[in-house]
Amino acid sequence: MRLRAFRLFILATILTAHSVLADSSVFYRDLVLKVRQSGSFKVPMPSNGDLSFSYEFKFSNAKFEKPLFYDFFLDPDKTKFYRHFWDKIFFQDGSYLLLGGEKVPLTCIYVNGQDNRFSKDTPLIPDFVLKVYLVANDFTCMGPINPGWPSNGGRKEMWDTYFYFEIRDPTIMLPTESKIRYRWTEFPAVLVDPGGSMRGSVP
Repeated sequence: MRLRAFRLFILATILTAHSVLADSSVFYRDLVLKVRQSGSFKVPMPSNGDLSFSYEFKFSNAKFEKPLFYDFFLDPDKTKFYRHFWDKIFFQDGSYLLLGGEKVPLTCIYVNGQDNRFSKDTPLIPDFVLKVYLVANDFTCMGPINPGWPSNGGRKEMWDTYFYFEIRDPTIMLPTESKIRYRWTEFPAVLVDPGGSMRGSVP
């Protein structure tokens, strides 16, 4: 009885994996579109008082027709692997990062994600890790690495201002491990209000 149940479990796992792999582009794009479209945070500054900031955006057109992804296999049989995926979507005009009274235009979102569901050796590893960049003042969304570096003599990183956070639970999409970069200077940030909108769409 136990052996039969185990075989059914393995079969269900394989079928689920094939189902997701067959339509990965749609799945990962849908995940990116669930990033919260507003939120409020603060930078703790005990000496001068906390610095509050917030963001708000609306999705526009995607830079990539489909998200890009790559599988990193962990065993010779290719039964366990990490899936890395990347996506970029432009924002509509009027999207902004409000920081210290300055309204900085947000221009796009860049997501560097990892799908761990097919590499499970321990339950401590989250199913997904999304590294999210809300990028300011880059209307081409070219970064994060300067494409001409190092031969152009510029900086390795292209974005001087962005809001970065991680998402480890796609059911609630709460930002964690957040930081704000403003004109190349970075500060750790703390969530105050996660915002209400969790669903966007690409026109």
